[in-house]
Amino acid sequence: MRSPPVHIIAGRWKRRRLEAPRGARPTSGRAREALFSILGERIAGANVLDLFAGSGAVGLEALSRGARGVVLVETDSEPLARALERLAPEPGEARLLARDAASALASLEAEGARFDLVFADPPYAVPFEAPLSRRILPLLAPGGLFVLQRDSDEKDPVPEGLAFLSRRGYGRNTFLFFEAAAFDPDSPRC
Repeated sequence: MRSPPVHIIAGRWKRRRLEAPRGARPTSGRAREALFSILGERIAGANVLDLFAGSGAVGLEALSRGARGVVLVETDSEPLARALERLAPEPGEARLLARDAASALASLEAEGARFDLVFADPPYAVPFEAPLSRRILPLLAPGGLFVLQRDSDEKDPVPEGLAFLSRRGYGRNTFLFFEAAAFDPDSPRC
C-alpha cells in the first residue's frame, strides 16, 4: 500500500514532493509544521540526524529551512535516494545511510559526528530500546536536542542520559523532546 503524497512545507524546496517507502506512515504535514514551529531558530545552521527517515520529510524539511546539513538513515532507501537526486542539495549538505539505525549510529559515533538535532521516528509498535538511546547521547552536540516521535497510544520511553523537556501531541503523532545537557524546566524553548 502506498502512503499519501508528502510535500516539503517551507523553505527553498517548498511544495516539492517526496516519495515514501512502502508501508511507511509519513509524519503528517500538520504535525511537521507544528514541530518546526517549536524548533524555530534551532534549525538555522544546525546539523541534523534523521533516523528511520522514511521519505526524509523531517530531515529534508530541516535542510530546506536552513539547516547546515542532514544525515538521513533509512533501510528502504531507494525512494529517498531518488528524492535527493531531484532536489540536488549542495555537496556535503545531505548524506544518506542505507542501513539500520543501530549500525548507522555506531558508524557515526566512530566518525566523531555531532548533531544539534537528532530526530527519530521508529515504526509504531517497535520499542525504542535502551541500547539505541545510549548511542544517541554521544552524537548530540552540547545543548543538542533529541526528538522522538511515537504513536499517541504508546508508552513514553525514557532514554538514558537525556533530560525530558516536553511532550506534544498532534493526532496520532506525539513528539517527545529531550536534551543532553542540564536544562531549566521553566525555559520557553519547548
